[in-house]
Amino acid sequence: MSRYQPTYSQQGDGPLLLFLHGLGGNHDAFAHQFADLSKDYRCVAWNAPGYGSSAALPVLTFEQLSDCVASLVAALGQDPHAVIGHSFGGMVAQSWVAGGGECDKLVLAQTTARFGKPGSDWNREFLAARLQPLEQGLTPADFAPGLIRNLFCDPQRTAAMAMAEATMATLPAAVYRQVIECLVTFDGSAALAEITQPTLCMAAQHDATAPPKAVQWMAQRLPAAHYHCLPDAGHLAYVESPALFNAALREFLEHG
Repeated sequence: MSRYQPTYSQQGDGPLLLFLHGLGGNHDAFAHQFADLSKDYRCVAWNAPGYGSSAALPVLTFEQLSDCVASLVAALGQDPHAVIGHSFGGMVAQSWVAGGGECDKLVLAQTTARFGKPGSDWNREFLAARLQPLEQGLTPADFAPGLIRNLFCDPQRTAAMAMAEATMATLPAAVYRQVIECLVTFDGSAALAEITQPTLCMAAQHDATAPPKAVQWMAQRLPAAHYHCLPDAGHLAYVESPALFNAALREFLEHG
């Protein structure tokens, strides 16, 4: 097991819910979920390597990220009742569970079983497009507003948008580069059959980053999955439509 210890925030007591954020998130990203679910659960949200006060790693791979999750779970002294991974965090969650991580339930929110097709022209073009702002000397704080707007369904949800922008703005440019370069290598499709925990695959109707069809494809290949699509929401559904997100999450945790 890795000696690396990620930092995290926690709230509440009871069965452990472990939240793994996406590319533009950190331990603050799930504030709406903490406010609701910490009444009944011990909610923990990590800072992935390089995020928040977690030290960055020289190189980032999904195997390393899985080891970091295992290290955090050991430090918490409690196996998760559920792991909730959003987007990039959902890919980390898949890697951790497929590698032997133990939890009662798994939630894969607005995420997919692979990122495009690793090594393809599409992935190379995505990588070049996402790294271009960095090559121009910009930082996540500079391009967060435009990127976040594109991840929302409703542009009128300005308070939620500002919250997501503020979170992403804290991300160092070097870490953003690391995660993007790691992201395009992900392909967990062959391991789906090994993930036997009851799993909620949660899509969002207007999510172009993790389209509902891709989330449904993943759900159909998991042995014990339930597919649910949130209406009128985009990729950051947990911030944009927290009431709907939390209701679906609670339903699965308590009855799924």
